[in-house]
Amino acid sequence: MDKKRRYQFQVSAQHIDFQKKVSLSSLFHLILKTAGKDADNNGFGLLKLQSDDYTWVLSRFVMDMERFPLENENITIETWIQDVGTMFTTRNFRITNGEDRLIGYVSSSWAVIDMKTRQGVLLDSLASLNAFVWPETIPIGVPTRIANVKGDIANRFEVKYSHIDVNCHASSPFYIQWIADCFSLDFYRRHKLKRFEINFLKEITFGDTGVVYRESKAKNDYLFQLVTSEKGISCRARIQFEDEGSC
Repeated sequence: MDKKRRYQFQVSAQHIDFQKKVSLSSLFHLILKTAGKDADNNGFGLLKLQSDDYTWVLSRFVMDMERFPLENENITIETWIQDVGTMFTTRNFRITNGEDRLIGYVSSSWAVIDMKTRQGVLLDSLASLNAFVWPETIPIGVPTRIANVKGDIANRFEVKYSHIDVNCHASSPFYIQWIADCFSLDFYRRHKLKRFEINFLKEITFGDTGVVYRESKAKNDYLFQLVTSEKGISCRARIQFEDEGSC
């Protein structure tokens, strides 16, 4: 039984930003794709859960990167389940290049919800989950709670058809895009994204409108809060940058 698996990807044109590096939301999407493939291989993937009216939801996520992969670069994402609690399970990721050199780490916290009640369910309902635990930690730690954010409006959004996923809510990579769009191109030329963390709090659904608040916590350290008129606070996030020379 393989408790740790490795999945290969090539960074293509659809994944990159104006600097020809994989964008934050695209890398986030590849991480989710890896989690989905691994859950499928282990017998508790999305389709299996949906047959019982359950689905996976991402609760918390933290990423710490040495660098972001470039266009046409081959990367490997290794993943494993670190632990299983009563309501949440921790899944880790290690990202390397084609020469097996470290690019970054990710830790994430997941729950299972009942699609009819939208309430969390006990993870012991997935009998096979514990069989795949590999209790290996990673040096970036696990995602933590982000406190309430104070700041100014840095972006606005409206949830439309193209934002909605199979769970009938806004797909999580769009949360990342709305946050990433709070900075100018010039800012990205002068800064390298080092660490990203997000707490998902409430679903956002079709027709919801909202704003993104941004607060400067310290030099190159920003907090964010997505607030919709319909649901209130939907998520909180934190991005830490490092200075970088102009491109």
